[in-house]
Amino acid sequence: MSVNRKSMTSGSTAVRRVVWCCLMIAALCFISACATTPPQAEPRPMLSWPMASAKNRVVWVKNIAGPADLGGKGFWRRLLEVVSGEESGAIGRPHGVLRTENELYLADPGRGVVHRFNITGGGYALIAGTEKSPLRSPIGLTVDDDGLIYISDSMTGMVYRFNPKDASLTPFLRKGLSRPTGIAFNPLNKYIYVTDTLASQIVVLDRDGVERRRLGRLGDSRTGLNRPTDIAIDSRGQIYVTDALNFRISVLTPEGVVVRQFGTPGDAQGYFSRPKGIAVDSDGNIYVSDALMDAVQIFDRSGALQLVLGRSGTASGQFWLPSGICIDRRNQIYVADTYNRRVQVFRYLANVVDEDAHDEDLFDKSLPPSN
Repeated sequence: MSVNRKSMTSGSTAVRRVVWCCLMIAALCFISACATTPPQAEPRPMLSWPMASAKNRVVWVKNIAGPADLGGKGFWRRLLEVVSGEESGAIGRPHGVLRTENELYLADPGRGVVHRFNITGGGYALIAGTEKSPLRSPIGLTVDDDGLIYISDSMTGMVYRFNPKDASLTPFLRKGLSRPTGIAFNPLNKYIYVTDTLASQIVVLDRDGVERRRLGRLGDSRTGLNRPTDIAIDSRGQIYVTDALNFRISVLTPEGVVVRQFGTPGDAQGYFSRPKGIAVDSDGNIYVSDALMDAVQIFDRSGALQLVLGRSGTASGQFWLPSGICIDRRNQIYVADTYNRRVQVFRYLANVVDEDAHDEDLFDKSLPPSN
């Protein structure tokens, strides 16, 4: 008599889920009936890194490994997912990260989805591909001044536009690219800049998805690019691009004129091994995540090293192949800690006293003006 091995496996899995569910319900009832005092939370680590500039530093704030870390799921929701086998909030291999006013978006090429966390309301949702807009390897994220989200997908060669109001996902490009990775909206000229890694160029698009121009070409000259990976734009409209295989950062005007460059290959502090994500804070400091160094290096406007943030490991403040990075209007730094399957949140503090730096409610807290 033949046995359907797949059916046996599915049946065994279902039985295990039911048993686990019963055990968890029993445990919850026991804890609710017997507990007399609430459990004590684990001590919050106090991690702070001084920058080369006096009184300026970066502090660790929190880790986000799933919706529960932002109040997005309760016990019963997680229990339901275990029973149904749908763990919608599991982070696979995060890369691009984006903070809007009320939401945090996380591109997850490991799962082919984008996670959408509601910071203020605690909600959570997945942005998954459709037949007309297939998401296979979402990498980069940006938002325009209308609140529309743009997602670059390196495998499909496309950029998609997501509307948070109706949760619609539509193709944005008129014509696909070789391998789009980094993406950033420039509020100065309303253009969207995309690093086309295989073409070693920056593609400039208008709001209709029409290509307007290309910046750079393959090479190591001052205007050359060699496999650019990520891109950021500061408040003045200047463009910062991670020129990965030239092991440098290039700063350009919106028209593509090179303003300055810095960086050389190496595995010591101040050098680049595998630079990936890039972001700029309100003071013009430049943050570059380096996957092989398991660190985020921070430089001033001129390219002088200010701080090396983190080291190899799994604890808070440590990284395992960090990739994407973004900085919000409160100077909160979000780093995609890729192989630790989480986002780590830090904060840049300029001339802020120690008491404020160690406040357990530092996340999203409004700080007094710098002295």
